[in-house]
Amino acid sequence: MHIIGTAGHVDHGKTALIEALTGINADRLPEEKKRGLTIDLGFAHFEGPYGEPVGVIDVPGHERFIRNMVAGAWSLSCAVLVVAGDEAWMQQTEDHARVLEAMGIPEIVCVITKIDCIDGDILNYAAELVQENLARIFHREIPIIPVSSVTGEGIDKLRGFLLDLLGTLPEPKSDGAAFIHIDRVFTIKGSGTVITGSLAGGYLSEGDELTILPQGLKTRIRGIQSYYSSVETASPVSRVACNLHGVKKEELSRGCIAAIDPDDFWSEKEFIIQWEPLDNDQKKIKNHSEIEVASGTGHHIGTIHFLRTNGFARIVLTENAPVSRFAPCLFIRQGGHHIIGKGRFIWAGSTDRYFRTRLASILRQYPVPASIREESVLRFLLNDWITFPSDTVRQAVETFIAAEQLTTRSIGTSVILEERLQKEMDELKLLARKPGGLSKAEYLHSAELPAEIKEWVINRALERKDIVLKNQILISPEQLEGEAPLSPLAKKLLDRLNSQEGSGVQLKEITEPGAKKELRNLARIGKVVALEGDIYFSTESFNTLADRILSGLAPGASFSIPEAKEKTGLSRRYMIPLLNKMEEKGLVKRSGDSRVVC
Repeated sequence: MHIIGTAGHVDHGKTALIEALTGINADRLPEEKKRGLTIDLGFAHFEGPYGEPVGVIDVPGHERFIRNMVAGAWSLSCAVLVVAGDEAWMQQTEDHARVLEAMGIPEIVCVITKIDCIDGDILNYAAELVQENLARIFHREIPIIPVSSVTGEGIDKLRGFLLDLLGTLPEPKSDGAAFIHIDRVFTIKGSGTVITGSLAGGYLSEGDELTILPQGLKTRIRGIQSYYSSVETASPVSRVACNLHGVKKEELSRGCIAAIDPDDFWSEKEFIIQWEPLDNDQKKIKNHSEIEVASGTGHHIGTIHFLRTNGFARIVLTENAPVSRFAPCLFIRQGGHHIIGKGRFIWAGSTDRYFRTRLASILRQYPVPASIREESVLRFLLNDWITFPSDTVRQAVETFIAAEQLTTRSIGTSVILEERLQKEMDELKLLARKPGGLSKAEYLHSAELPAEIKEWVINRALERKDIVLKNQILISPEQLEGEAPLSPLAKKLLDRLNSQEGSGVQLKEITEPGAKKELRNLARIGKVVALEGDIYFSTESFNTLADRILSGLAPGASFSIPEAKEKTGLSRRYMIPLLNKMEEKGLVKRSGDSRVVC
């Protein structure tokens, strides 16, 4: 299903054209009928070739209602730009054409109306003028169809052309989660709150739960109408009215989003945007000035801050705004009606200068939506890796990788750029070369990479013998082989322990700053043995004492603590920790108060 919409200068015949096409007068407000112009969005439909309704949105043409025009444009598959033959191209024609181009409407058709009021020469002149302006704005050939809503001339041709054109377009996405950009909220006596909007994303049924953004309100659908008929399930993209349970009219407004899955949307005050001024003169827009942002059916006030990278800006709104990821947006000068720029939401939430610079650098190379169409792809490029939470994300990223011919490696549920993987391997080698290396647990919890990638890095480094894993410590081979130089403090501590002649030292007996760290490092490289109670022996002393205790004892023989003290001369303060360390190393095992040789 598809929706088309009209656009164009005030009083150029948009509403009359829709009535001629559909038989429905889309002016719904008494004030509109009284004043003879469209103030708010109007809705109608006509029958497609297979009996399906084709929705039509009538948007206001007066410059004061440009915001309402923008609100009607987001869901269109095709836009009909209306130009009166007796007036031709006007200022609001220009503004509306720029809106349609900026919003990326897939198909544009231009209709010259009121041909019953002009002769052939004037029609030809008007058509030439219109074609020049269309080519200037859209940079492609736009079909032009002359009609008269009064006599009906050209109406059947236009209807047939639109149906043929819509038949060439891909069907709107219907396998996702349904959502509605709300454009009207009202109450019906006996029913309660009703919202209207264009349904997109997926199917919507009675009883479905919706979340209203940005408020986060939960509600349930009591009933659905689509094109004046009650339905149990509505299809995208179609016009719908939903009767909601549990929310008040005062809690909702145009610009809110009703979504099955709220995680499909950003709802923030701060965004990074791609930015393009429509008049190609960015200097006319002052940095840090107030600006109005239009997206979906919403309009939000904020401040624009241009980034150092041309073409990008940060906007900070006065309140949270719900937006689709990578949605197009327009910028209106605050307090006025002139559209001054177009853009696209790229990132949501607070960011620092470094992140914004990196983001802009990536987007200069891979613009949205020409290269990047999914947020997951952008996150992959920002991090150089991604873990796939779903097959949909995997497919999007893998498609991008193939298109850009990037060199990556798949590891478990993750994929990482080979260049980033090599940097991680180099970083691990550097960490392992630091005095004492680092614990495996410390490494696994230190970096942003997922554990499965870091485990792969460890295993590859072990295979290449770039590092050694000893007692769960990742350390460089040269440190274990005694080839790595020691710090002056480490040398001093090792000399002291070696001079103890079979005795140990408690940490509290050492006054030098940094001694604990250096002793830990010496223990990791096997030059020192750390016992419980912050007691340290040189490895040589520990081995000498262990040999004395075990001398003359065969495996399975037992000995008591006093016997061990007698052989070593150690006090109980040192003896118990030493025996516990021997047990930890598998030299002995405990049996009551005695120890048994292993």
